[in-house]
Amino acid sequence: MAVDMTTTTHSKTPRKPNLRERVYGIVRERIQMGQIRLEDRLVDHDIACELHVSRMPVREALMQLTSEGLLEGTARGFVLRRYTLAQMNEIFEIRTLLEPPAAASASLHAQPKGLAEMGASLEKAQHAHETGDIDEFMRDNARFRWAWLTMVPNRQLADAISRYIDHVQVVRLMTMDDSEVRELILDGMQGLYQAFLSGDAELVRTRMLTHARAAAACYYNAYQQRLERGS
Repeated sequence: MAVDMTTTTHSKTPRKPNLRERVYGIVRERIQMGQIRLEDRLVDHDIACELHVSRMPVREALMQLTSEGLLEGTARGFVLRRYTLAQMNEIFEIRTLLEPPAAASASLHAQPKGLAEMGASLEKAQHAHETGDIDEFMRDNARFRWAWLTMVPNRQLADAISRYIDHVQVVRLMTMDDSEVRELILDGMQGLYQAFLSGDAELVRTRMLTHARAAAACYYNAYQQRLERGS
């Protein structure tokens, strides 16, 4: 049977994202980078005006982020979703199951570019911590995660991990102003980076598990303290 090469070639051409997908990507990246705070409200009209698009794709993007658990709707727009401690526990449990083997797999497929991005992000995060630039620290921490996640060969797994990481953004915003928490995160980043450089997949898996558990413990402590204060 003859093959229509024109059709075959055309089908492999990457599809450009539509408006909804573009807005979704912009808002989600802002969430990941810590640019959307606990007190912020996302209103479709305001975002549409900012991005010079119609309200419908913005509304659809915000609804998608809501269905994925990153936002929740209110009478005055959308806000970052607040999880109960039990829900947070489930999310961290899933992360400790997924992230160590994913990081180990990424280390086996590590490329110089990805390792360089991890190292650069770590260096910038260290400087941001020393200067007390919390916003920059959060951005560098996010870039570090992206660097190793992009090297995970199973993209479905990497996407799932990314979503669960995004789910704890509220707690991350609550804890990043604590210098001890930032130091703990930096220690975990440094240990993971060195493990990646060693090429030892089992060491990567072990250090990722340790880092995930330590981060979870800090988040739980901050979360409970916030509940006790009634804020």
